[in-house]
Amino acid sequence: RYILWSNWCNNPNTYTSNTIAKKKILALHGGGETPSSFKNQDGVIALENSLPNYEFVFAAAPNNNLWMQDPPGGKDDPTTDPNWANDSIEYLDNLVAQQGPFFGILGYSQGAAFIPVYLANTSNIFDIALMYNGYLPSTHQGLMSSVNASAPFDIPAVVFSGEYDYAFKDMASDLYDKFSNGI
Repeated sequence: RYILWSNWCNNPNTYTSNTIAKKKILALHGGGETPSSFKNQDGVIALENSLPNYEFVFAAAPNNNLWMQDPPGGKDDPTTDPNWANDSIEYLDNLVAQQGPFFGILGYSQGAAFIPVYLANTSNIFDIALMYNGYLPSTHQGLMSSVNASAPFDIPAVVFSGEYDYAFKDMASDLYDKFSNGI
């Protein structure tokens, strides 16, 4: 950075502020979490430390720390409302407009489940999607209609599921199938 700063000082027309700017990753916490609780998880700290050239921006779900509220009748009675998560979509659109552009989008648990919903309902573009312990929001049939209509998403994607994550590991393959360029 010193060399770039020194070179810029000597010839400011050659360099822009983007020359040394970090690429940004939009991070979506899990359901019931907060940006702070997500940011302070050991795995997230390790990930940030391993990617020093990236800036993580931790978003806050706008309603009860959930990107998608449970259906009115509970999880056994899916909602068919395609606008069920509009507050979260609008919040993220505003955040991207104010703090973007973003290189990537990362989600954990419900944050990962929300990524295909968001991608299906926004014009914002990301270069990569990273989903950890995610799933498809099958209790939200209206949201899944928009995901299915937009899939497969043509964005490099990482879908991670832990071998001992018995609650979600079997759902990761359905999430993976919504991306044409995934690992």
